[in-house]
Amino acid sequence: MDKVKAVLIENDSNIIGKYENGLSASFDITTFKDTHSSMSYIIKNNIDIYFYMIRYNEKDENSISFFADKIKDINPQIKLVIIEAEDDFDNNKYPYAIIFNKKSEMSYINNMLLQYVNNNESSQRRQYSRVNWPLNVIIAYKDKMRGTMERNILSISGNGAYIRSDINIPNKGEMLGLTISFKDFKLFTEAKVVFINNGSERPNFPKGFAVQFIDIGVASQKIIDQIIRDKLLQEILIEYEDENFSS
Repeated sequence: MDKVKAVLIENDSNIIGKYENGLSASFDITTFKDTHSSMSYIIKNNIDIYFYMIRYNEKDENSISFFADKIKDINPQIKLVIIEAEDDFDNNKYPYAIIFNKKSEMSYINNMLLQYVNNNESSQRRQYSRVNWPLNVIIAYKDKMRGTMERNILSISGNGAYIRSDINIPNKGEMLGLTISFKDFKLFTEAKVVFINNGSERPNFPKGFAVQFIDIGVASQKIIDQIIRDKLLQEILIEYEDENFSS
């Protein structure tokens, strides 16, 4: 098994040493002093990261919650791990997190994290980071008699996208021509409909359909992926400044 990548947010050298030395050689720990400085790394490496580890303190509660939510947006498969929690810590604050208190032995933490990895193997982990944003796309059918339609892309990655559409949803397997408008350029690609949602398949998700890009090469996929990462980081940092957590 490849090493388990984890991000540790900590500025106390004693705690950093405790986790870097206490976790087994199965782990690859990258440390940052604060949540803000970790985001670019997480966006770039989110496919490989299993854990986002942070010591809870009440003073930074809003900031921690903010970044925990953003990481779920980047890749919900990255597991939040609260470390060094007090005995009276309210676990209900982070019901989706793995929580270890100050008295937890490193051998116990090590075994619990490895057990989580073994139960959530990487075969189904995402190939590309994704980001939700309203992005315009013009859709052309192979049958030119059907004309074109304009829709919004809700989620996009280097190999596909999810397009919102309340009506005129194409059939699964249908081939489409897409013109996607980014801020500085337009991308033309052929795509295949691989999933449709008329509202019954995923009632809590907007109606629409997912497509897989057909004629985009590896280089173009990497460019799109970089655009997505840059866009998401920009949005996160702007929102972070607006919330003014640093004051």
